[in-house]
Amino acid sequence: MDYSDTTVIIPIKDEPAVGKVAREVLKELKGCKVIVIFKDDSDRQNVGFADKNMTLMKQRGNGKGVACMQAAKKVRTEILCLIDGDATYDAKDLKKVIDLVRNGADLAVGNRLHHLDREAMPTFIEVGNKVITQTANLLYGLRLSDSQSGLRAIRTEVFNRLGLQEEFFGIETEMNVMARKGGYKVVEVPISYYKRIGTSKQVKTLDGVKLLLTDFKFLFRRLGE
Repeated sequence: MDYSDTTVIIPIKDEPAVGKVAREVLKELKGCKVIVIFKDDSDRQNVGFADKNMTLMKQRGNGKGVACMQAAKKVRTEILCLIDGDATYDAKDLKKVIDLVRNGADLAVGNRLHHLDREAMPTFIEVGNKVITQTANLLYGLRLSDSQSGLRAIRTEVFNRLGLQEEFFGIETEMNVMARKGGYKVVEVPISYYKRIGTSKQVKTLDGVKLLLTDFKFLFRRLGE
């Protein structure tokens, strides 16, 4: 199948597995574009290869949200995907979220909790994720099981209309909520999730509290504000 309608953004900071992830994305999604946006020059070296369909871009400023928004400005395809560069996700699962967008969804999110390697996500992280997700569901009428998933696909025109502002990990919550507020169709599909390659960056308790508070930030915000 041809994926020339898709661009996959891989935001990275200190990710030794990014070369593996980028290769797998290009292999699985024939014809897609890949943008690897990196914070440090060492990550450029971690990519380790060149491809005509892959662009390397250096991030200005800090935060995953900043990286995603900067890379999105370069996207010219109908569909925009996100995947982390730590090999926790299976590139094959991008096909699932892309298919959902091609068939009418505006935002498709991968549900990691469906097939979870316990080494990949400790119980306290899973519980915290569920609390954050259910809080957002109650506040905004979402129907998600894993709101913080970093594997997702969205119509590029929808991404550009959301007016995203979150600079760090809150971008996932903001994307979900603003899509819902805009009346866009948000769906979810089961995916796999594995232990990351490299030093763990999973959120600590304070980070979890910040993400939970992020759920409340958008109560009075309108689309595009």
